[in-house]
Amino acid sequence: MRSIRHGVGAATAALFGTLITSLAASAQSLDIVLTNDDGYEAPGLLITRDALVAAGHNVTIVAPLDDRSGSGSSFTTRGTIDYYPQGGGVWAVDGTPVDAVTLALVHVFRDDPPDLVISGANFGQNVGADVLSSGTVGAALAASRAGIPAIALSVGVELREAGSERPFASTVDAFAPAAEFLVEIVSQLAQSGGAGLLPPRTILNVNYPAVGGDEVAGVRFATVSSIRGFRQVFSVAGEQGPARVELAPGNADRAEDGSDLALHTAGFATVSVLDGNLDAGRTAWEPLLRRLVIER
Repeated sequence: MRSIRHGVGAATAALFGTLITSLAASAQSLDIVLTNDDGYEAPGLLITRDALVAAGHNVTIVAPLDDRSGSGSSFTTRGTIDYYPQGGGVWAVDGTPVDAVTLALVHVFRDDPPDLVISGANFGQNVGADVLSSGTVGAALAASRAGIPAIALSVGVELREAGSERPFASTVDAFAPAAEFLVEIVSQLAQSGGAGLLPPRTILNVNYPAVGGDEVAGVRFATVSSIRGFRQVFSVAGEQGPARVELAPGNADRAEDGSDLALHTAGFATVSVLDGNLDAGRTAWEPLLRRLVIER
């Protein structure tokens, strides 16, 4: 079996820690739900599906009907959600990524929960503070909260390619090596995880740069930066709307050393561990408990 160093340079094993070990056992076949926030026909999703199937996994796509990027952890609170079987293990859900994951777990897989939920490959990196608004990450966190191990996979974009003859060509070309990278992560987890693929209520957030496999600088575990990977730029014509909105790169020069944003900008594939826990903990309480009269 190849280690995860394949396609990302010979130094990868030293950089990736305990996930990088060559194991001789054959890959365990998993039942996987594949979702995203770009829509069920998005190329990153389909390329990821093909790579997982080629590796011997059973993959069912349950993904939004159309693009729901930036929807974070939002979900439908009333009315109905239409869903459409497409055949061949594919379901299109007229809802958010969280709606798609929830429908997969309570309906499609109601009698036999999947082993793993994978969200992606997303069109664009989800690093730094952007993980809070990411539908890709939101779907994975929803699965984790429901007790199913989950991985979010995103492939970077170079915004300067937007107006080129082949828009975002480097992202499209990177989908295949990113999917292969994901397959090897899944294989490593399946063979070494014992009773669980991931610790309870945690997900992996994987970001692959928009480069060919031989051009990746390496692989690193990364902290989550407090800086956004993208920022909104507004153009306002007058006292009232419309206000034109465009995305621009975040301030990567301010990103913390060892963070996902800093390393992704430097050309590394990054893996971050998220738990979806927004509680700052008792250490952060203490300054406020001295100022507010609230029973402990």
